[in-house]
Amino acid sequence: SDITLMGPGYCVIGVEKVQADSFRSVRPMPPWGFAWREPFPHSRGDQVRFHASRTVHSSPHVEDLKSQGLFRNGNPIGEHQLVGCLRKAELANNLHDLFGCSAQASDRGGRALWVNPEEAKRSICGCEYDNLRFRVFPEAEGYALRAEVVIGSNERITSIPIVDREWNRFVAQLVKRIQRADPLPLAERFLNRTVAEKMLLSPQRFARIGLPRPRTDRQCWLMLDSLFPQPNEAWLDLL
Repeated sequence: SDITLMGPGYCVIGVEKVQADSFRSVRPMPPWGFAWREPFPHSRGDQVRFHASRTVHSSPHVEDLKSQGLFRNGNPIGEHQLVGCLRKAELANNLHDLFGCSAQASDRGGRALWVNPEEAKRSICGCEYDNLRFRVFPEAEGYALRAEVVIGSNERITSIPIVDREWNRFVAQLVKRIQRADPLPLAERFLNRTVAEKMLLSPQRFARIGLPRPRTDRQCWLMLDSLFPQPNEAWLDLL
């Protein structure tokens, strides 16, 4: 269900059926370390099986399971069915319920949000969103992709980094297509005018918000793990 950028590799999350109409998130981890490295052959919607060798979670990453690898198990499911499963997994209608604790803004004047890992009850949760705005910021090595998301409670999650693998691939293709010395402003306008308009009309409008592993500052900054609908390469032809 989720494949996110994690340093030189990927963090992978799936949903497991626990009852006829209920799912839970699990994070199968590679035999060594935290990140799955390339080549990683799986995509969202793939059905896989794995043997959980042991539970390794620490708060708030209660979904962690150490595995010996992922193995394809059946045909992939489409985006419509996948989002239907995610809506029956961890779900929140407001900011507090995402992780069962209060989210706080940076004390250095930034707009990004973080939670205390000792207070958070989980590290991944889904929510409906009512509005979306993309932000593309220049960095020393390329750019940073962020978003502003308004969730169903009319609360605003500002300046949240998009770590969704497919959205980062899509924006990389978009930036490459723009034949200008400074392509980022045009890329941001295209995302917010053409792409966001299509997304806000979609019945698959859904987001999965995640937390990274806590560092020494004991702050887990909110991340946008998966954004549905997923990008469509045909949208690039509208540029």
